[in-house]
Amino acid sequence: MAATRALPAGLGELEVLAVGTVLLMEALSGISLNGLTIFSFCKTPDLRTPSNLLVLSLALADTGISLNALVAAVSSLLRQTVGMGHGHPSGAVCVDVICLLGIPAPDGLGPL
Repeated sequence: MAATRALPAGLGELEVLAVGTVLLMEALSGISLNGLTIFSFCKTPDLRTPSNLLVLSLALADTGISLNALVAAVSSLLRQTVGMGHGHPSGAVCVDVICLLGIPAPDGLGPL
């Protein structure tokens, strides 16, 4: 008998999978494009101006947001495929990572 998994209120399995997929695409594109910006700033001396320093700062901050979205996407997709929950070891690890990063858990868990 398969264990039932609690999904966030009002969302079905397809919606959770869609949210995870969109977050994954956003995270990967954000990391790669911001990485390109950081790489260009470091390799091209002409770009090292005070105004481009602000662009570099924005790229670094946006990379952090993209890493946050990547963790959220992986946890959403793992929730669908592995069957995460309090009794499952990988679910406990993922909930720990989410709480450490300050991402609100979908089922209302607080910090561990």
